Amino acid sequence: MKVSIRQRIRYRVDNALARGLWVVLIWLAGLTAVFVSVVAFAIWISGVGPGDSGTSFSEGIWLAITRSLDPGTFSGDEGSRFRLIMLGVTVIGIFLGATIIGLISSSIDSRLEELRRGRSMVVESGHTLLIGYSDKLPVIIAELVEANRSERGRAVVVLTSHDPVEVTQEIRRDVKDLGTTRLVVRAGAPTRLNDLARVSPRTAKAAIVLSEDGADSAAEVVKVVLGLDRLIGPDGECTIVAELDNVDVAEGLRQVLGKRLITVTPSQVVARITAQVSRASGLGAIYQELLDFDGDELYTRVVPPELHGMNFGQLVLASSASTIIGVQKANGQVLVNPTPDCMIEAGDSAIGIAEDDSVFVLDRVPAAWQVDDDRVWKPLPARTERALVIGWSPLAPLIVRELETHVARGSELVILIDDSSHELDDVMADLQRLDLSNQVVSVRTGDPISRSSISAVLEDGPYDHVMLLCDRENFGVDQADARVLLTLMQVRTAFQQPQGNVVAELLDPNDVELATQGDRDDFIVSQRLISLLLAQLSQSPHLVAVFDDLFDSDGTAIALHPASRYLPNGKATFDDVVAAARAWGVVVIGYRSASATSRPDCLPGGVRVNPTKEEVIDFADGDQVVVITNTR
Repeated sequence: MKVSIRQRIRYRVDNALARGLWVVLIWLAGLTAVFVSVVAFAIWISGVGPGDSGTSFSEGIWLAITRSLDPGTFSGDEGSRFRLIMLGVTVIGIFLGATIIGLISSSIDSRLEELRRGRSMVVESGHTLLIGYSDKLPVIIAELVEANRSERGRAVVVLTSHDPVEVTQEIRRDVKDLGTTRLVVRAGAPTRLNDLARVSPRTAKAAIVLSEDGADSAAEVVKVVLGLDRLIGPDGECTIVAELDNVDVAEGLRQVLGKRLITVTPSQVVARITAQVSRASGLGAIYQELLDFDGDELYTRVVPPELHGMNFGQLVLASSASTIIGVQKANGQVLVNPTPDCMIEAGDSAIGIAEDDSVFVLDRVPAAWQVDDDRVWKPLPARTERALVIGWSPLAPLIVRELETHVARGSELVILIDDSSHELDDVMADLQRLDLSNQVVSVRTGDPISRSSISAVLEDGPYDHVMLLCDRENFGVDQADARVLLTLMQVRTAFQQPQGNVVAELLDPNDVELATQGDRDDFIVSQRLISLLLAQLSQSPHLVAVFDDLFDSDGTAIALHPASRYLPNGKATFDDVVAAARAWGVVVIGYRSASATSRPDCLPGGVRVNPTKEEVIDFADGDQVVVITNTR
């Protein structure tokens, strides 16, 4: 095909124009310079100037420029030939000026739209990255805002494949006050290295990788984590916290990335918390208090030299305003609730509960103390319990297995399933694989949202605990949560036993408020807890072993013990309670008393966590202390 010169020129021009604004402006500047030079040369050669008198070439350039930039200038010109030439110069100058102004305006609009759509580079350091999109996003950002309130200049950067304008609006709707935190939202595919590089992971403090709904969510998380690891480099300090529900995949990634990666398995965490908090009302509020940044949380503090050589039994009394629960040894080993005679050495750090890092100080030097070996201590015996589970989901076997570690032989578990959604034989097979020895399981069939089915199973009570599970396999998030909310309302109406408590699982953190009712201390387990845990680990990665221990069925646990087990009824300081309990393998972190319900700093159910050592408590029958114990 024969190509004409005109086509070639047009092709070259099109390619040049397509390269961007600056190329176009350079072309226009060159064209304007040529035009001005030609006009100036013509004026100079023809001898046409103001008043039709001759002028120099340089003066012609000035005349052409001023008439091009200011259309009103030529109105004062004299001489018919000069006026005619300057009129033409002005008309052409108007077109050139309008073109340049239009291009600049269009470029500014495009740049603003690009910024609005989150396509620009992030230049931050010490920021926290949130990669991906889920219902957990606003909750995590709210927690990070709380964590950053004592600091200025911190940023939270979100990278998502969703529309950044909509994401920003959603976050602003749920997080009203950003405090001292800057929110930056960028659009891009998290699995692409170029998009990941735009949010500066190498200079970030931590990166949280969220698992989005979908069959390929685990694969996407793996790609994002590997991409972050490559961009951070071997000498980078950014901690990666990834949400992964596949245990094998999570273990494989940890083996590859080592200590840089922290994985959270939501199903296991939710199952263990559900089982643990179901056994006593008030435990759920304690777990939430330790996980969120509003109130008391966990910190570490290097033990000063004057406390070296002491034992852990002394160390628990070394802080007047904080509660010490463990020790991080100099080699990195974490010991939650170690034995009282565990020696404190140089380089060790105390792990404690405090209102803020700034108030966690070891400001006391306790007196020498040793365990009284003449005192015989018997752990609280496990008791037989009756529990009811309404609904079935992949979490159910994990919850049943966790309950097995808490109850005595002869306990009973009743499960109500919807036989229209789940095969009874499949459920029985799942239960048989658990090889239960402490619990006798009976399975009932019926509609979990039917009043008659719920009333029928509750009439076979009493039950010590009732757990409501979301059917995430057969229903979407909204419908599954709606069914649990309906069941919860009916259970609350029918289940009036004062010694029992209700724990419900919800998928959407935004639905938790709908389940909260008056002064009831029923606990709602939702993905909000996972959001809190992700935020905590991103800011305090050194606490991962502490949370692993608390949430592990084989580790320590938070429990409520009778206060009379440690002290007689009457008035005592919290310092007295900690000192009395330290010899018996538990660490006291708070108390539960009917007299404390009126306190503004009290958790639901009259629970106080981390009171000062000088706080006076008037213990009465039925009061309890909150402990961390190895004997469950």
